[in-house]
Amino acid sequence: MSVVASAAAACVLASTLAACAAPRQAAADPSASVRVIVKLARPSDDAKAIAADATRIAGVPVTYAAATSSTWHALSLHCSGAACDAAISRLRAAETLYQAVEIDGRKTPAS
Repeated sequence: MSVVASAAAACVLASTLAACAAPRQAAADPSASVRVIVKLARPSDDAKAIAADATRIAGVPVTYAAATSSTWHALSLHCSGAACDAAISRLRAAETLYQAVEIDGRKTPAS
């Protein structure tokens, strides 16, 4: 294989790897997240279960942030743009689990 062909192949491989890594980086990027406040239909203090349910329903990674009571909890949805809009819509549609799903408009140290 010629030097030019080798360089081209390496470039294509590097581009492919970078493209594959980009979604994971975006999901892990804290600036690509939306914080929401949810009111559970049934009180719970199990942060892991609350985050797992939200991840399953929203279709995006969700991390548990805080609780203000056993029914009100703050969650971070790791997504951006239309993906977050769709994830929030799916959470709001899960009326048997959530009585309310609101975008947290409070300022945080990261914002």
